[in-house]
Amino acid sequence: MEQIKNERLLSAIKLVLKELRAKSGLTQEQVANNIRINKDLAIHIGRNETGNQNMTVSTLFELCEYYKEPISEFFKRVEEVDKRLKI
Repeated sequence: MEQIKNERLLSAIKLVLKELRAKSGLTQEQVANNIRINKDLAIHIGRNETGNQNMTVSTLFELCEYYKEPISEFFKRVEEVDKRLKI
């Protein structure tokens, strides 16, 4: 089954994730090591931050918990970024 991609939404998610990680002062690899979902998470985080890959809800939830960002607030931020990208 082919996945549907909303490129603008992926870009907004990517930007918010980068912002949260930058705010924490950590690298992608450090975040992956701290979360320890699996050994490929650093690569996965990198792909998510470049917008080249759809993210699973589980991974997104883990990242939000790690950054202490309520998922509802995360999506509010994504929505704000998405609105800016429309312009």
